[in-house]
Amino acid sequence: MKEFFNNFLLFVQFLTRIPINKSLPCEMENFKRGIIFFPVIGVIIGEVQWIAVYALSRILPVNIVAVFAIIAALLITGALHVDGWGDVFDGFFSFKGGREKIIEIMKDSRIGTYSCIAIICNFILKYAGISNLISGGFSLWIIAVPVMAKCCVVIICYIGNTAKKTGSGNVFIGNVDIKGVIISSLIGALIILPIVGALNFLIIAIVDIFLTLLINMFCKHYIGGHTGDTLGFTSEAVEIVTLIIMSAITF
Repeated sequence: MKEFFNNFLLFVQFLTRIPINKSLPCEMENFKRGIIFFPVIGVIIGEVQWIAVYALSRILPVNIVAVFAIIAALLITGALHVDGWGDVFDGFFSFKGGREKIIEIMKDSRIGTYSCIAIICNFILKYAGISNLISGGFSLWIIAVPVMAKCCVVIICYIGNTAKKTGSGNVFIGNVDIKGVIISSLIGALIILPIVGALNFLIIAIVDIFLTLLINMFCKHYIGGHTGDTLGFTSEAVEIVTLIIMSAITF
């Protein structure tokens, strides 16, 4: 039980900015066993966003509340996945070379034009999606968005392979077994189903899994696999597409 709880705290430390002042074991086995906590981290992020929406919607208009919901997610994650989103656009769309050059650009801490444009588009799409859910009376659905994204990251860690020998993403990529995928997917489903309903969950899951498979094929073709940046990109892409699907469902 202690190891189980420590693995949970390890994922909180790794994927959020929640202060956990505790020295924890960080072996590959800890990350492998703790992979089931990905959707739980998604719940934490989603609930923080929903609390912000619930608290502020009483005193502020919908468009301002949506902005604060996005900011809440950025604060709790430290913009970890948004960084990967931007890096992937810089690397893949700079058109400056093959696999090694793409990876080199993604590792560069400087932000490029494509990254800047992509992050702006990211926020605009999230803003529109969250605004639609709030104005339509479906603000609780916001909780399901990061949960779905984290489940898809687990899937891509299972089916994908590493693009480079070292990197933060390597503790996840290829370090997931089918048991981890099944358990994390069940946890995700148990969280999302009561929120959106069975049919809506099925629609969202089919589209998001298809998107995940496409991302995996794309990354494997161009750089031979995945990095921490492409995992962050996957999480962000699934969140955006999920918000678009939800907006279409509730329109």
